[in-house]
Amino acid sequence: MMNLISTLRALRLAGPLTALLAAQSALGGLSKDAAEKSIAEQFAALHAGENKSALPAKLPEPIQKQVDAGGKLAVQVASLDLGGGMLMPFTVLVREAKETGEKRPLFIAMHGGGKYDAEPGPHTSKVNNGEFQAQINLTVKVYKPDGVYFVPRMADDRRGRWWYKHNQVAFDKVIDQAIVHWNVDPNRVYIMGISEGGYGTDILAPFMADRLAGANAMAGGVGLGNPPANLRNVAFRTDVGEKDMGFDRSAMAQAFHAEIERLHSLDSDGYVHSINVQPGRGHGIDYSQGVQWISKYSRNPWPAKVVWVNQVMDGLRRNRFYWVSLPEAPEKGDIRIDAVANKETNTITIDAATLDATNTDGNRTHGKDNVGEAKRTALGNTKLELLLGDALLDLDKPVTVIANGKEVFKGTIERSAEVIAAALAERPDLSTCPTAKVIVTTP
Repeated sequence: MMNLISTLRALRLAGPLTALLAAQSALGGLSKDAAEKSIAEQFAALHAGENKSALPAKLPEPIQKQVDAGGKLAVQVASLDLGGGMLMPFTVLVREAKETGEKRPLFIAMHGGGKYDAEPGPHTSKVNNGEFQAQINLTVKVYKPDGVYFVPRMADDRRGRWWYKHNQVAFDKVIDQAIVHWNVDPNRVYIMGISEGGYGTDILAPFMADRLAGANAMAGGVGLGNPPANLRNVAFRTDVGEKDMGFDRSAMAQAFHAEIERLHSLDSDGYVHSINVQPGRGHGIDYSQGVQWISKYSRNPWPAKVVWVNQVMDGLRRNRFYWVSLPEAPEKGDIRIDAVANKETNTITIDAATLDATNTDGNRTHGKDNVGEAKRTALGNTKLELLLGDALLDLDKPVTVIANGKEVFKGTIERSAEVIAAALAERPDLSTCPTAKVIVTTP
């Protein structure tokens, strides 16, 4: 170990990645300590480097100081350039009880409103403008947990819908920005929203569950075409009015949580959830309770069990979910991957299947078919990348991978600075950064 550290120090002027690659070439795969050092050094380089995000590197002043002479809220609004002339206005509000220097949670708070085809411009809807302001006011006056609150406004009122591709891309960018530049804890990222934003929460939380610790859908409810199965490792909460009958919100929210509870009964280590049906309330509810609930939970960055119903949503299919990557997924169709890592036996077991599902890309909100429980057919001849770390398996020992009932790999997997560099370039998240990977093909 001391020889490796000495090598790294000698090559420091060449940069951390170059040094580690040279040491790795001379000594074989990296040791556990050297791999951890590589992650820390490469992340530090990201933090110190030029910010290439479209978001500002510096947060606005905490909201407590953003009050004008008349006592009114004065919020700084910027825009995130999503390409193609599409801009997402947003504000970033900070609440801190005191300056501690500790990493902070991030809350992505989506407003209500919706899709207004007849609007003359992307940001001309009075409804969406009002709902954006209402979400800002709730952030300042109602939500209690300390942290960073990213409050976006819809990028185009004529399209609406928070689950569209441009929002998916934007929120990944925001999370990356927050981790690298805003002192945010990657294991305390939460998504939440009201009404249309509640639908966005219901739909995006299963889709990008691996980036989240918790989610709070308020005044919304969706069908099981948005797979609850993916929420195994996310704390999921819904607050809905008892009498919120519009679009069947209350009933659909209760059915969604009934399915999560069924999954929890079969897998008691997962599927933490809570539904608060507020008595006598309609579409207007108490918005203060859910954010308090989700803020108590942190993400497990290396869950031993992963359930991934992989779907195409508005033309985009995610290629990574926790430590499983699907680099060559088909253009269409739903896939289910159940992956379990056993550190005692150093074995990964994978079941990969296509799903005979009926949910469609255009029916995200109200499709009631339970996609995750659809008929499965083994997914053969498909590459899977397993992104590994010592939190998941002992990489100093041989690893066995079994896919669809057959052994597809057995051997030692070396830790690699190149794997670390590629992972951080794609997702600058220290806590989920793999140090090794193995590619297998399903039989």
